[in-house]
Amino acid sequence: MRFFLIFILFMFVSSCSSGNKTFWCGDHPCINKKEKEAYFKKNKVLEIKNNKKLSKKEMSDLQKIIEQAKKKEKKRIINEKLSNKEAKLEEKRKKKERKKLIKKAKLEEKRMIKEQKKLLKKNKNNQVKKIISKEKELPKKNKLKVANTKINDTEFNQIVDLIKKRNLKKPYPNINSIPN
Repeated sequence: MRFFLIFILFMFVSSCSSGNKTFWCGDHPCINKKEKEAYFKKNKVLEIKNNKKLSKKEMSDLQKIIEQAKKKEKKRIINEKLSNKEAKLEEKRKKKERKKLIKKAKLEEKRMIKEQKKLLKKNKNNQVKKIISKEKELPKKNKLKVANTKINDTEFNQIVDLIKKRNLKKPYPNINSIPN
C-alpha cells in the first residue's frame, strides 16, 4: 500500500510538471515573456511545442532560430533607443531655434521702435522749424494775399527720403490676411 501511494504521488507530480515547452510567436520561438505577451495581445494566438518530441537536428535548427530572433530583437531595441534619442535631440534643437527666432524678433521690434522715435523727433524738430518759419512768413503772405501751394523740389525729395527710410524697416504686409 505504501508503495502504491508513492507511485501515485510520483505520477501526479510528473504529470503536473510543465516539461520542456517552447512558446512560438508566429514563425519563431518567443525570446522572452514580453515578446510572448505582446504577440498574444496582437494575434490572440500562441502555440506551444514540446521540445522532447523534436530530434537533435530539429533542436539545433530551433537553437539557431532562437539565437537569430534574439539578435534581431536586440538590434530592434538598439535602433529604437537610437531613434528616440535622435528625436529628443531634434526636438531640443527646434526649441532652441524657436527661442532664437523669438529673441531676434523682439530685438528687431525694439530697434524699429527706437528708429521710429528718432524719426518722429527729427520730424517734430523739422515741423517746429517749418511752423516757426511759416509763422514768420504768414504776415508777409497775408499782406500779399497770395497763397503758395507749390513745394520746392528739395523739400519734396526730403519728404520722399523720409518716407522711404521709415518704410524700409517695416515688414511686407501679408496680403492673404485681408478679409474679403
